Amino acid sequence: MSGDASGVPPVLRRLLNGASEQRADAFRALYGHVVNQGDLYTSAAAVTDVILDELRSRAYLPDFGWLLLHEIFRSYGRDGHLVIEGRAVEIEDYCRGRMLAALPVIDQVVEGLSGQDFDYAALLLGNMGEFSDQAIAILEREVGKSTGARLQSALDQLEVATELAAERESGDGKA
Repeated sequence: MSGDASGVPPVLRRLLNGASEQRADAFRALYGHVVNQGDLYTSAAAVTDVILDELRSRAYLPDFGWLLLHEIFRSYGRDGHLVIEGRAVEIEDYCRGRMLAALPVIDQVVEGLSGQDFDYAALLLGNMGEFSDQAIAILEREVGKSTGARLQSALDQLEVATELAAERESGDGKA
């Protein structure tokens, strides 16, 4: 991809609809244009919206769609903002807000996930615990009904979510 955003839509299509290797390649390409080393670019807002629209319409996301959402959710827009309806909004607040608002859909979809799809969705839910008790409830449910590697993934991310929630409640968190 070039330095502008013109190459993002076709790469995003490969991330959401391609074969496994195409999805991995698309993730690597998008990572540098959406988020890099914890910094969000303004393109993160549009990419978040496209991925969440895909989640709502298909009731499914492939592995690297979840992973990109996770990377966007845990990153920050250094001095970056969007102007929405004449109001400046921080990029990370916009992206996180959109993902948190999508928790009911995520809750429905996560039950049908397996393998790496579930692992990456659980990563996102683990980080959402900093801002949402609903994310913790989803992980608790998954712990209660899962076995094997899925159980371990849910347990690991429930631990992350509850630690982040404890920091939030004690006032030590970023929220």
